[in-house]
Amino acid sequence: MPHLDVYLNNTWVGQLFQDNKGQLGFSYREEFLGSPKAAPLSRHLPLGTQVFSDEPTRAFFANLLPEGDVLEQTVRRLGIPKENSFALLERMGGDCAGAVSVRLPGHTPATEGVYRRIAGEELGTLLKELPAHPFLADEEGVRLSLAGAQNKLPVFYDGGSFHIPEGGAPSSHILKTAIQKLEGTVGNEAFCMKLARAVGISVPSVDIVELGGEPVYMVERYDRRRSPGDVTLRIHQEDFCQALGVVPALKYEAHGGPGFQDVFHLVREWSTEPLPDTDALLSWALFNFLIGNADAHGKNLSFIYDKGAVRLAPFYDLLSTAAYEGQVNNKFAMRMGKQKDPRYLSVSNLEEFAQQAGIGKRAVFTELKRLADRTETKAKLLIDSFVENGLHRVIALRIDHVITARIAKARHLLQGAK
Repeated sequence: MPHLDVYLNNTWVGQLFQDNKGQLGFSYREEFLGSPKAAPLSRHLPLGTQVFSDEPTRAFFANLLPEGDVLEQTVRRLGIPKENSFALLERMGGDCAGAVSVRLPGHTPATEGVYRRIAGEELGTLLKELPAHPFLADEEGVRLSLAGAQNKLPVFYDGGSFHIPEGGAPSSHILKTAIQKLEGTVGNEAFCMKLARAVGISVPSVDIVELGGEPVYMVERYDRRRSPGDVTLRIHQEDFCQALGVVPALKYEAHGGPGFQDVFHLVREWSTEPLPDTDALLSWALFNFLIGNADAHGKNLSFIYDKGAVRLAPFYDLLSTAAYEGQVNNKFAMRMGKQKDPRYLSVSNLEEFAQQAGIGKRAVFTELKRLADRTETKAKLLIDSFVENGLHRVIALRIDHVITARIAKARHLLQGAK
């Protein structure tokens, strides 16, 4: 039976295999289980000697792969059916999210991995070709995979130059190009992420870089750390769909994916510090309402496994989708209470949301007021700064309009809650 070796950093933890019917399975190595440092790959793949069936195995490993149009283009480029997660991971699993890598037997991380320096002009050309050549998927030596539906490229950035990781060497940053047919998404995402940090929400460092004459969004990976010897180390992580055993096609609540009750319950059950992580999750949910981000689904939340602790990861993929009214679906990815349309959000919906979250309604309204006040103050300053430094004026004005309207809506709700 064909199999692949699964590693956490340099530790061989188990084997992924596929039977003649295309069903996946996973099992931990006995040597790994006997190690004092043994830890589960996933909440849904607990430590033990059992062989996991297709359902829990696929829910974890398929979530390491790209989605949507990016997946479609990748499989066309590689000549692999999109249903064949095993074959895709064989080709692309060298540098996944977190510390996981999937390799052919005998190809250990310790003996592989180099960085190829690349000039900005050449990198700009590669980025422009991403829609037809996602993740450099058919280049010899390049084995990169990131979940998500947007064109992106993992790179190593040393503060002055860019490098393409080859043979499974860990990347340090992710480059994302503009979303086709949506204006100014690079500036939009950078703005929303910087605004989140300004109001006290944990997010990784982001920037806009110009490559090949085009603005490109660059985000530092939160699942990487520099060692004292200046070596990039992977940190294990899993997104909430993996932790809940949900395949990527079902990431939206409307399609059967997790809702707010599920994600808050998961944090309380799985985090080693549930109180601060619950508070952080509440801030994330309310902030997404204020910026008009309707794409806040289960794959945009993750846990970090580091130094024996399980904590909510910094937040990512924050974008004001409401700035593209009429172009994208702006219904909530996770309903607030029974409400899926932010235009009709009511006081009773927020009270229902508080019940979903297992948080007192007074605490929810208090946090909404705090965030609304801070967002209003910080957004004006940040938009002016972005316009001065190249954020397209049209999209800046749209974001400003969305945030102004959402803050007014929040204050109306707060008044009605008294």
